[in-house]
Amino acid sequence: MKIAYLLDRQSVGGGTEYVRHQMAAHPHDECRVFASVRGECTAACMNEWGADVVHVNHLKALIQLFRNPFRKPRGKVVFTVHGIHLRKYDFLPKTIMNRLKRFLRLLLERWLYRRCDELIALTETDAADIQRLYGPALPVVVEPNSVNVDELAQPMDTLRYPLGEFAFVCIARFDFPKGQDILLRAIAQVQDRLRASRRRTLLIGGGQMLDSMKRFAEASGISDLVEFAGEIPDAGVYMLCGEKLVAPSRWEGMPYLLLEAVARGRSVIASDCPGNRDVLKDYASARLFKVEDAEGLAALMEEGA
Repeated sequence: MKIAYLLDRQSVGGGTEYVRHQMAAHPHDECRVFASVRGECTAACMNEWGADVVHVNHLKALIQLFRNPFRKPRGKVVFTVHGIHLRKYDFLPKTIMNRLKRFLRLLLERWLYRRCDELIALTETDAADIQRLYGPALPVVVEPNSVNVDELAQPMDTLRYPLGEFAFVCIARFDFPKGQDILLRAIAQVQDRLRASRRRTLLIGGGQMLDSMKRFAEASGISDLVEFAGEIPDAGVYMLCGEKLVAPSRWEGMPYLLLEAVARGRSVIASDCPGNRDVLKDYASARLFKVEDAEGLAALMEEGA
């Protein structure tokens, strides 16, 4: 069987990690990754390659697959919903323009999802919301993410920072859903206590908000309390460089990083958002704070300072 995996781009992140796990689960099938940024995710390309299954993992790739109404993929089309990004509008001002953008995105996603043979949700929470938002008759199945614990044993001598060097570690691309701005606001609120106890934070990741977050840290006078490490491949092991992993997300699908933190037995401070909540609801070493509550996060970071 030939399985095509469609991505927006091949980069560091949950979508790419998910595809890697999927391909490892199909060792006897012919698998190939296609990227929409290279124009490879069209129905014509899928049919030319002879894909039996077209497994799409990003919305841009799904749009490209169905953009030609006169050319349909011959293989079964599966779309994995890596978090419901329509939730973004819950956090934006309720202006006429934002309401219109939300409505248009909802219409587009409904049209796209109804053309798929199957939708995969990572959590029961997302599965219920998909059917509530996009249609109760949609064929949705729940397939949670998982981690291979055998892959967690990585050499420590290649790390840039010593084990336990930081009080907190945050690993994520710098993007609105990930909430690093909430984390930096929390640090700014209790900076004197953190500075007195020498509790610094390591932030790993690249992305469109990285430069603005660096400017915020400088303007807030907390540059000495944060270390921006940039993008690091296979960065999960760096959670060992801190006492606690911090995940301040506004929403998630089912984050691999938290699954790995649980598998490693690490202490976690996380927002009580969909995705985070699903992973950590029964984990004794997790403390949750209200989504976007910088004061709540600051209080948890201040404990032990």
